[in-house]
Amino acid sequence: MLEKEDCVQFPRLPTTGAQECMSSRQPPTVVREKAEIELVISIKKATSQEETAPKQKHVRKCIVYTWDYQSSISFWSGLRVQPILSDEVQTFKALVTVHRVLQEGHPVTLKEAHVQVGWLETCARTAATEGRRGYGPLIRISVQFILAKLRVHRLKPEFNSLFDYEEYISLKGIHDPNKDYETISDLMGLQDQIESFQRMVFSHFRHSANNECRISALVPLVKESWGIYRFITSMLRAMHRSKVFRY
Repeated sequence: MLEKEDCVQFPRLPTTGAQECMSSRQPPTVVREKAEIELVISIKKATSQEETAPKQKHVRKCIVYTWDYQSSISFWSGLRVQPILSDEVQTFKALVTVHRVLQEGHPVTLKEAHVQVGWLETCARTAATEGRRGYGPLIRISVQFILAKLRVHRLKPEFNSLFDYEEYISLKGIHDPNKDYETISDLMGLQDQIESFQRMVFSHFRHSANNECRISALVPLVKESWGIYRFITSMLRAMHRSKVFRY
């Protein structure tokens, strides 16, 4: 039988996803310090040198932290203190983790990520060659995609991390055909980058190596692509309905 002290002390996420978990009050300082220590440990484990996918539980703790404290600053700081740039596998796993946290973390994560562009570009510069294990091109295209995603969100702040149409409309208001076409064009451009990224991943599979690490980048790409597809189809239907009603 579990004793009282054995009970789970960490915040639980609702079954509908991390983005529904928002805390209205800040935990005590001591608890936050402990959470930040655990965050650094989770980042270290998620970006280990082993050529495996970042473990879900470690990435999840990074995501939960941003919701508990409504900030991602400690997450970015935790990445910087790790020797990530010295190893191509660690760099790639860090970028996969970043993509996941951008998608599922607190909305402020996207806003705070804009000041991390320099660090992301440094990741790409350190992978100027193919790399001993072939992750150089994957790192560069990963950075390219993340920067493109951030650019879209900067230009269209109404977008949430996974391009929910209903939320976008509630924030944006009425339809403007010219703006709507521009929005669709921007998202199609991002979709093209997803296509290039996934092609690069598949072209860098190695028959003699474990491809689990490379495959891990595809999971958030699929979620991103699905969100864009749903948004574009919803917007096109709405534009069609408004045109029909107009005539």
